Amino acid sequence: MRKVFKVAPLLLVFMVLLAACGSGVTFGEIPPPPPRPTLPPAQAPVATTPVTTPAPTVGAVEVAAPVTPTADAITLSFSHNTHTGHPRGYMVERFAEIVEARSGGRLLINIFPESQLGGDHDVVTQVSQGTIDIASIFSPNVSHVVPELALFDLPYLFFTMEQAHNALEGALGDHLSQAMAAQNLVSLGYLTSGFKDFTNNVRPIHSVQDMNGLRMRVSQSHFLVAQFQAMNAGGISIPWGEVHGAFQAGLADGQENPLATIVAASLYEVQEYITISNHGFTVYPIFMSVEVYNQLPADLRMILREGIAEIQLRQWQMISEVADAHLQHLYSTGVSINYLSDEARQEFRAFMQVIYDEFAQMPGGSTLLSVAAGYVN
Repeated sequence: MRKVFKVAPLLLVFMVLLAACGSGVTFGEIPPPPPRPTLPPAQAPVATTPVTTPAPTVGAVEVAAPVTPTADAITLSFSHNTHTGHPRGYMVERFAEIVEARSGGRLLINIFPESQLGGDHDVVTQVSQGTIDIASIFSPNVSHVVPELALFDLPYLFFTMEQAHNALEGALGDHLSQAMAAQNLVSLGYLTSGFKDFTNNVRPIHSVQDMNGLRMRVSQSHFLVAQFQAMNAGGISIPWGEVHGAFQAGLADGQENPLATIVAASLYEVQEYITISNHGFTVYPIFMSVEVYNQLPADLRMILREGIAEIQLRQWQMISEVADAHLQHLYSTGVSINYLSDEARQEFRAFMQVIYDEFAQMPGGSTLLSVAAGYVN
């Protein structure tokens, strides 16, 4: 039986926005500079009433009625690192409902959110060994097994949601699926939290020079750490569950994450400055081992893939659609927000060319860069 988890207050914002939106394959803009008109704090209220019962429909994803499992039902475990109030966690819940309904109770998904089954690296290992069936893990934490996924660690690889979506649904996705297959993993799709931004407690970030001397916490992939070390900005390792305390204790100055994560983790409580930089696009591959996948009957494999495709599209739209609500909420907290200019983004990208050059030296690296560039140019 799938576990039931409390829905976070900001999910009300997600659901209201999604119910009002169509289901076309489009994404709203991630806010670019110059700043778009935004309501001042006093006029930017965000609903805080907890939601305990989801609406019957959310955008294009129908919430299925409960299904009685069959006697021979197959149960798959699904591990991820966020909670159901985050768009990623919320859509994983919808995925489980879709699969159970469309399989007539023959395929059940047992969800383990918030890293209940271990840290990201441990979960990747367990999926490879077949002790966890499905996982969705932040790409930097899978790149030690599938080095090609480090592509998404590179700054300003994509500039819009459409570019990233088209690439992963096209030739780039094909290349990455082959890379995962080489490691005995089946690629099922990708979730996202959107574009990463900077937060810190020292100063607003307007240029690469403003990063100098900051102690920034980052996910510990080689290319991410190298970027921040190149800027003399730390690149230090702090477990995600300890970030709040680390900022309060002054052990780190800042970090990088998308607005959805900044809001969900209430980082505005322990960070004074947010810079809308959109410097890196986040992907969370959904994958399982080849052995576990091949053990499923063909029709259940199809239902699994169709369910992933449906919630993936809606989850990406969800992240795009709630960007303004997240900004309004952040403005209402009194945190200082600034936008990185076009010139500053170009400066960051040029400064990081050495990181691109290093990636290009990896086996297949130059091919991946060329394929990704084809969706931007």
